[in-house]
Amino acid sequence: AIILALLFAEMFWRIEPAERGVVLRFGKHVTTLQPGPHVRFPRPIENVIRVNIDQFRAFTIDATMLTRDENIVDLQIAVQYRIKDVEDYLLRIADPDESVQRVAESSIRDIIGASTFDYVIGEGRADIALKAQDLMQDMLDNYNSGIAVTSVNMQSANPPEEVKASYDDAIKSREDEQRKINEAEAYRNEVVERAQGDAARIRLESQAYK
Repeated sequence: AIILALLFAEMFWRIEPAERGVVLRFGKHVTTLQPGPHVRFPRPIENVIRVNIDQFRAFTIDATMLTRDENIVDLQIAVQYRIKDVEDYLLRIADPDESVQRVAESSIRDIIGASTFDYVIGEGRADIALKAQDLMQDMLDNYNSGIAVTSVNMQSANPPEEVKASYDDAIKSREDEQRKINEAEAYRNEVVERAQGDAARIRLESQAYK
């Protein structure tokens, strides 16, 4: 009875709705089990590997990268992905989760290296994240990895701590410069409008006197 119970436990598989069961017979892929009950040959003839295809996997990259204008920027980027093809995910590459992290860092370095420092830490964050996601997906598809990148978010982009104070001073100087320019423009507009009004009044008075 114990042997039969153990044999039944080895042969009976229940695959949950979020799972797929990849069946390997002597190490060779023979089929993929859909959700529901299944009976397969016991080990070591067959082995069933359960994979949750609805689960979203995530990791964060903390790295220092070089921009196109040869400035250094500290980045923190969050990447989220899921499995879109369970057979490719398990059987095409040796370590898919490690591979997607390396692809992510390579893609981001490529894009940061083609961007300026001000663009990276300023208005370019969303665009860089979108480009990185597209480049990652292209590379992973070329590897037949079975992975779909669902999101890439640049959480922070800052100058290194060693130069942050100097960079803050430079930013403040640029802001002061722009403020002075705006004040000068406002004063110029005020003077010009007043002069134009005075000129119009003098012309009207001259015409009236004439």
